[in-house]
Amino acid sequence: MQSTKAGQAANGCAEQRPMFALFAVWRLLAALMVMIYHFCAFGPEAYRQFAMDAEVFTALLDLFFIVSGFLIWVHYAQKLKSGGDYGTFLLRRLARLYPLHLLTLGIFCVAWLIISLAGLDVQLTEFYSFRELVRQLLLVNAWGVSDGLAFNFVSWSLSAEWFCYLAFPVIVVIFRKTGLLGLIIMLVVAIALLEGLTYFKVIPFPTWLDANTWGAYRVFADFIMGAIIAIVAHKRLIAIKSHWYAWGALMLALLVMFFDPAWGYGNIMAITIALYVAAQVEINAPERSAYLMPLMPLAIVSFGIYMWHPVFTASILGVGWLMVLEPLHVIGFAPVMAVAVIVTITTALLSARFFEAPARRMILSLSQKHLSGDLVGAAVRKTS
Repeated sequence: MQSTKAGQAANGCAEQRPMFALFAVWRLLAALMVMIYHFCAFGPEAYRQFAMDAEVFTALLDLFFIVSGFLIWVHYAQKLKSGGDYGTFLLRRLARLYPLHLLTLGIFCVAWLIISLAGLDVQLTEFYSFRELVRQLLLVNAWGVSDGLAFNFVSWSLSAEWFCYLAFPVIVVIFRKTGLLGLIIMLVVAIALLEGLTYFKVIPFPTWLDANTWGAYRVFADFIMGAIIAIVAHKRLIAIKSHWYAWGALMLALLVMFFDPAWGYGNIMAITIALYVAAQVEINAPERSAYLMPLMPLAIVSFGIYMWHPVFTASILGVGWLMVLEPLHVIGFAPVMAVAVIVTITTALLSARFFEAPARRMILSLSQKHLSGDLVGAAVRKTS
């Protein structure tokens, strides 16, 4: 009897589900790097030069999106079996993204109002308009309808992700009908279309890999790649378990970016390899991610860090540093930037606990009550 229980325990340990903690930590690192990059752009010459040099790592945004595609596939691909499942999926994703988007958008709207009433000419508000505000509210500002980044300038990535959520069933259906090969063909076709649109200047960027106001279609290709990585990794083709392989692959990807290859696909290929290796080691040995657990409270607010840092870029650095402290020569830029980093991370932690989580629960609860009411009403009408 004891041996049976021991065997069941052993099987339970062997069947432990991966948490993909490496992905959480890598997304945190990417969010921190994006924050530091934007902060440095407001600093003295040396900091601005650092920000310009760091632009070789912009492909880390694609890491963020590929990971999103991977995790969405892992958590939802098997669950989408009906229109109701699709509606539930969209509602859950909207409840996750929209409250913080709406809050930060509101803050930038207040700033826009103050700037307008004061009659100031601020370059930051160049693309602000009521029409653009509507696009932001509808989360379509990365679908090729906006002239530039406005309000919370990183919100284009939310718009792009929302597009991918809407289109996610297409990826699922293609896989169910044609398998892995179908997804690979779909990715090739998507890239070919993106290259064509860029070549004919429909996508107004030197390469679609840099697109932001047209970022929805770039991110859709990343989502397909994330799904492909998830499918291949779950086949357990390589029996690697050490996290050193994953960290080594990530360092190699960063090294490729550092040398800034003229062929932009080199960065994406390096990122893809790193993510596949990370996924494989976590699937093969999920228990080996234990050392990352202390970082999880911070890693789970990477989205908050990403969304809040533009607010403090504009306020602490744009107003506090450029307009007040720098002209007075009372303090250097480094302490001010350190304050901005601390304030951003602290705000993200507080926001996650006291605003985003309650708002998400409220949205899901209200939708559940509405659905229950509709079901009861339908039952009453049917019996009457």
